[in-house]
Amino acid sequence: MATFRDRLHGGIELARNVSLPSNSVVFAIPRGGVPVGYALSKTLRIPFDIIVVRKLPIPWNPEAGFGAITLDRRIVINPEFEGYLDRETIEQIASEVHREVIRRNQAYRGGKGYRNLTGKVAVVVDDGFASGYTAIAAYNFLKQLKPDAVLAIAPVCPKHTKEFLLNHFDDVYCLVESTELPFAVASFYEDFHDLTDEEVIEYVEDLRRENLLWMEEE
Repeated sequence: MATFRDRLHGGIELARNVSLPSNSVVFAIPRGGVPVGYALSKTLRIPFDIIVVRKLPIPWNPEAGFGAITLDRRIVINPEFEGYLDRETIEQIASEVHREVIRRNQAYRGGKGYRNLTGKVAVVVDDGFASGYTAIAAYNFLKQLKPDAVLAIAPVCPKHTKEFLLNHFDDVYCLVESTELPFAVASFYEDFHDLTDEEVIEYVEDLRRENLLWMEEE
């Protein structure tokens, strides 16, 4: 039975239950993490940005991933898949996905780079953490920007994934910690449609009007 009506509802519920430092900056993973991050930013009046990372899809099961890639083309691979994919296949998939990452950075962030985070707490937000490797890719990228801490929050994640992410992040919070197997983020949402670029941009534009875009602050 679904827990949230949609991703925006998930974000609103998170905002009601989570306490974030006043120096936080939300970094939403697109596309699904954007409505969640939007709700957090708008409710808690915390600056918002998009961390453009993307999973590397498993060739025989594209809905699942064997790792993730960042804007600067750093790759994180789930060790469970080592040996199943040869280096050439990984490079081919990584190159294709990286092109989409660059396109999304242009579409959602105007092609901007990322600002230094000294004195700030980076908060990685998604609609749910499954394996956790996309979140770890986001962590690796943001850590280079020198934040005081990096947190990970989502409406839902498996309990074992939260424990895994705590090996990387300074803290991890999931509103719902599931012990169900197999785990699927989609099963916790009534509406889990694939967001479009247009929907993401609408969220960004609304936060721009609210002066909540971190990417545009001086």
